[in-house]
Amino acid sequence: MTPARLARTIAPAILLAALTACTSPEERAARAQAQLAADKAECTELGFTETTEPFGNCLLKLREIRALEADTQARRQAAAQAFWGPNWPFYYDRWRRHPYGW
Repeated sequence: MTPARLARTIAPAILLAALTACTSPEERAARAQAQLAADKAECTELGFTETTEPFGNCLLKLREIRALEADTQARRQAAAQAFWGPNWPFYYDRWRRHPYGW
């Protein structure tokens, strides 16, 4: 993926996430329609023909990628704010050894 295409894909998602916090339902619906239009343009640019199953799969994959990015961001923020997180001195995680060998 070229840097220009990457910027065109990521920049609207970042802008959308930043502006979603304080909007009305009408603004959110308009933003969702704009995102759908951008996704359709991206899938068309990738060579998919509209109203075909692969085109629909492309739209779903783009939505899934955005959802995963939002989930990752939320998890990072939660981990940074958690009291009992990885930076706490006696943190224990069942998938890792305890730092003091307990």
